[in-house]
Amino acid sequence: MKRIFASVFLVSLALGAGAQTLQDAYDFAGNDYLGTARSVGMGNAVTAVGGDLGSLTFNPAGSAVASYSQFTITPGLTISSVVGQGTLVNGTPYGFEDKVRTPSTRMNLPNFGGIVVYDTRRSRGLRRVSFGLVGNLTRDYNYRLRASGTNSETTLAGSLASQADGYPESVLQGGFYQNDMPSWETMVGYKAGLFDPISGRDGAYIGLTERLLSSGEVQLADRIGQYYGLRRSGSKYDLLMNFALDFSDRFYVGANIGITTLDYRSDETRAEDGLAGITYPSGFESLQMRNAIRDEGSGIYAKIGFIARPTTGLRIGAAIQTPTLMRIRENYQLEGRSVADGVEWTQSSPEDEWCYSFRTPLRVDAGIAYTIGKIAMVSADYEYFNYNRMRFVSDDDDDYADFGDVNGEIRDYAQAAHAIRIGGELKPIPKMALRVGYNYTSSPDVDVKEGRQNVSFGIGYSSDGSFFLDAAVRFQFLPNEFITPYYYYDWDAAGTYTSPVVTPEICSQASLCNALLTLGWRF
Repeated sequence: MKRIFASVFLVSLALGAGAQTLQDAYDFAGNDYLGTARSVGMGNAVTAVGGDLGSLTFNPAGSAVASYSQFTITPGLTISSVVGQGTLVNGTPYGFEDKVRTPSTRMNLPNFGGIVVYDTRRSRGLRRVSFGLVGNLTRDYNYRLRASGTNSETTLAGSLASQADGYPESVLQGGFYQNDMPSWETMVGYKAGLFDPISGRDGAYIGLTERLLSSGEVQLADRIGQYYGLRRSGSKYDLLMNFALDFSDRFYVGANIGITTLDYRSDETRAEDGLAGITYPSGFESLQMRNAIRDEGSGIYAKIGFIARPTTGLRIGAAIQTPTLMRIRENYQLEGRSVADGVEWTQSSPEDEWCYSFRTPLRVDAGIAYTIGKIAMVSADYEYFNYNRMRFVSDDDDDYADFGDVNGEIRDYAQAAHAIRIGGELKPIPKMALRVGYNYTSSPDVDVKEGRQNVSFGIGYSSDGSFFLDAAVRFQFLPNEFITPYYYYDWDAAGTYTSPVVTPEICSQASLCNALLTLGWRF
């Protein structure tokens, strides 16, 4: 993910406020399915299984498989552990050398809803009609990363100063909506005292942590402490209005009208501190930049699917989902703070709000399942989703939103992702079921070879009455992500930014565990 996170900074230079990136596209379009404990326990390999509310996300025909109406609610718990540390340069971490583990726990609601089945009392032809209203969680954004260490080479303050290079001080003193200005990050950094102009050199600046040499060069004054924190939260749901038909208990067909809702929040903090026993020429004591983003949106799609039983025990199923056009509202704000010689300076950008659209590609699911009497079941799924077809779409009357760069990145670097899901269920006694599942999803990025893997386990209990209970736990193994907190930039002869200075990079190693408990009633 190194190039992806680098693009976050590059795009932000071009825009005054919030800027969409390739990583945002992956976050908005990608799914990490939860749902009911039964579906998760079987690794979500349920496209050809049906009969469970969690399966409706994958195949709307699944609601017609069961001969009974049902209602379920599934509380859940997401536990994450993220280790952050600087990547190695010549065998040693360059900056952020401390190995920091950040645990996080969050309650959620992976599933809720119900289906009503109407029995026509026919022995052949149309036997049952089902209607459902179901909500399934398709993405939990819970994530906490922290990293810390020391640096004697580069600094965030110097990075901001390099971004301001070439701009007159009068521009930095102006408002946040003027033409031909640097990024809002640069403006906030200047107004919060993170860097200052160099006397006698118009359009040249020096960071609060730096010193000016007699040769005219600027360098870090002395060793400093550095901190990075990233907190993501929120969720994405699919709210499904489902309709399905059962023909002779041999062929099931269904359709969903799906409403996707998105609530995504990101809070990034970068800080630097003076170390004990060191006196800095500028009187530097500490500085901080905070970047807060919230995205809220919704979209609508349709999905149709079928399940067929060509022979006893064998089921095959498939479904196709239309692209989703999501309408997203973004709130964005930056805050800067510096302390030098006991004097504190603070500055916040305006709280900017703007709207845009995002289009996801179509999604295809296919599956096969085989039951061995009433004792066991095995199933396998395949899912196809072409991230290369994602697009950000600006409003016709919004000159501010220009997505040419990020859509170009999507075309150049995003690729089709393939998911393989395998699941099994064993009933040692009629009232109990044991489940296991495995997932592998390939990377959506052409530069990343590692995929995402999940292993899940589950257990179910069915009473003599209407009540049933399922529990599942899922362990996720995620590829490493790489984040570069800041860059140094200079203008080249062609008038574009170059990056001649090596700055620290943070490696994020994340592991996740999801625990789910489904309470259900049949009627």
